Amino acid sequence: MKILSSVLLLVICGFTELRAQDEALLRIVVISEADGSPLVAANVLIYEPGEEELLLNCVTNPTGFCEIRDIEAAREYELRISYVGFSAYSEILTFEEGERKTLRVELEESVGDMGEELTVRGERVITTGEAGVRRVSTVDISRVPTPGVDGDLVSYLQTEPGVVTTGDRGGDLFIRGGTPDQNLVLVDNLPIAKPFHVSNLFSAFSDEVIQSADVYAGGYGSEYTNAMSAVIDINLRSGNFREYTGSGAVSPYMVSLQAEGPLVNDRHSFLVMGRKSTIEGLAPTIINDEVPINFADFVGRYTLQADNMTCNVTGIYTFDSGEVVPTQQLRSEWSNTVLGGRCLAYDPGLKYPIEITAGYSGFYNAERSNEVRERYSSLNQVYLNVNMREQLWDVPLIYGFGVNFRSYDVVLSEKFTEIESVSRLIPIMNMFVSGNWEISDRFELQPGITTHFSVDHYGGLEPRLRFAWKPDGSSRQELSIAAGKYVQLFSGVGDQRDVGSVFTVLQPIKLADKVPQSYHGIVGYQQKLGAAFVANVEGYAKTYKNIPVSKWTPTARIQLETANAKGLAYGFDVRLRFQQSNFFMSAGYGWSEITYEAITGDLGAWIVEPIFEYSPAHDQRHKLNVLTSYTFGGFTANLRWELGSGKPYTQIFGYDFEVLVPAQDVTQIPGRARTLYSRPFGERMPYYHRMDVSLSRGFPISSQWLLEAETGVINTYDRSNVFNFDINTLQRVNQTPLFPYLSVKLSME
Repeated sequence: MKILSSVLLLVICGFTELRAQDEALLRIVVISEADGSPLVAANVLIYEPGEEELLLNCVTNPTGFCEIRDIEAAREYELRISYVGFSAYSEILTFEEGERKTLRVELEESVGDMGEELTVRGERVITTGEAGVRRVSTVDISRVPTPGVDGDLVSYLQTEPGVVTTGDRGGDLFIRGGTPDQNLVLVDNLPIAKPFHVSNLFSAFSDEVIQSADVYAGGYGSEYTNAMSAVIDINLRSGNFREYTGSGAVSPYMVSLQAEGPLVNDRHSFLVMGRKSTIEGLAPTIINDEVPINFADFVGRYTLQADNMTCNVTGIYTFDSGEVVPTQQLRSEWSNTVLGGRCLAYDPGLKYPIEITAGYSGFYNAERSNEVRERYSSLNQVYLNVNMREQLWDVPLIYGFGVNFRSYDVVLSEKFTEIESVSRLIPIMNMFVSGNWEISDRFELQPGITTHFSVDHYGGLEPRLRFAWKPDGSSRQELSIAAGKYVQLFSGVGDQRDVGSVFTVLQPIKLADKVPQSYHGIVGYQQKLGAAFVANVEGYAKTYKNIPVSKWTPTARIQLETANAKGLAYGFDVRLRFQQSNFFMSAGYGWSEITYEAITGDLGAWIVEPIFEYSPAHDQRHKLNVLTSYTFGGFTANLRWELGSGKPYTQIFGYDFEVLVPAQDVTQIPGRARTLYSRPFGERMPYYHRMDVSLSRGFPISSQWLLEAETGVINTYDRSNVFNFDINTLQRVNQTPLFPYLSVKLSME
């Protein structure tokens, strides 16, 4: 492994300039004393010894690393490091001219409240007050009741205003007007197309494996490309570097196994977790109803912590299969396969750290009837990205480039229709640069620009800008603005008139079509009142151009031939958060409006207006979420309540039979029964509301074993929330009824 590390460093050195400098710099890696894992978002501060005026600072990234530059040599400094839940660290340092000092600091866990600490901002470590960004912790995730001992990222995301699903199944997230194909999901900087399971209670990301997640609902920086609406940037945690631990859990919804530990103490570690659903077999016993869904996931991570380099290799596999609307007897399937690695090198010979990511991501989704697979679409990617740093006139710059080879395959072979197919291999190049200019202790500016292009299309320049103003110079209140242009060189096409179909055709933008693009504008204000209460208000607008939508027919089906639409999404969110001692409560309300319009003739719509304007299926005007958590006597009680207004749907017009004349003899073949639709998205579903509760406690069995139990109820008051009305059988299909559960987890610590 030492030979491998040396070879990697030699390759990396070719990307950056090696030269001595007069100023000194400090590179820090902050880890936990208990298990050797990196601590993300730790505050690293430099002061004059015995003084309280902050001179320099940085914040650790997901690898526990950060650096401080431009340190004046031949004088003493006091280094202080703080992290919530850990004892503060302090050390006196001196630097020689041009010295590049690297320190690995271990923080000890501490019991009790550390009080309010100074919060500073660093690369990709975002405060909740910044426009369009939410930083999600494992503690946040664990507060949402789910029918399993561990919390899940997707359950938490659905508590956020602006995040919409079509119901309690389907695995699709719509974020502030954007469709699922317009979202970019990254895991350790590796893209994954659809990691959300067919049950919207679960994704591939349990709080057992997540270190942190940043959710950008818009206005994200130039380091993110080929995504037009939102970004979910997930970092997995490293395995324990010092001890072997593991757990097994059983619940009515799934079973899981997890293990982690050192391969070489303090150097190499592993983390693996596998989960498999059990609800399909147990649902008839628990709720006296069929739940025909099946899903599984596996997550693995290897981590190397060398003296001057941190690397990880990540592998993910997910599988989903199920009938989203059981009465349709149409089974949806999808799968993700991800394997790749990321290395961050900070050798003293490197003027600046450098990060390299490479890997493979595969995705397929299909729909089949009882007889044959009718629809299939896949996307395979091989990619390489290099991120570097520089400093220009005391402004830190991050810049990089990448190449992504994307292979698309589509086959549509429905009965009574011609077979349609697409097969393309397209390389895409991208480049970006981003700066972080701290004008003063009250103003911060983050300009950036990116571009990406393929053999078919050039996306043009995409300027991005983020701005933050602290009126009193502290983090107690902040006004922030985010804006930018966002271009996407592929599209996902489906027929949203049929909520029972989650199949999406992923395909490149055709040569004759214009590239889809959007413009974002977000304004946010955050106010902290004391140490316990935070309020956040945010308004936003997104415009969309050249959105490919499937041409409509009186029957619901997907076609590769598309029409271009334009859209507008705007709204506002209000979030209130209170936390004190053992009690937590948050409330979030969001209002939004989404409209699309296109030329009626291009859509193939059967209406009279030359320009057809409509609200798509994910246009939810009102959403209210309340989340509470209370710890008492060793127990933890959680409650979530959600209220949402109805989303648009398309009424039926009538029924008839389709016969292909003269190919079919009408005296022998009566034709294919079909349903004719009325005006698209002309009506709205009723309001939706649901309450979930849970109660959990841990029971130590010995010094090494812990038994955790959780009981709870999904849809506590058994609200009949409609999911779909099957127009073929004229049956109403509801979302999950009252669902009680008891989950047990045994952990070795």
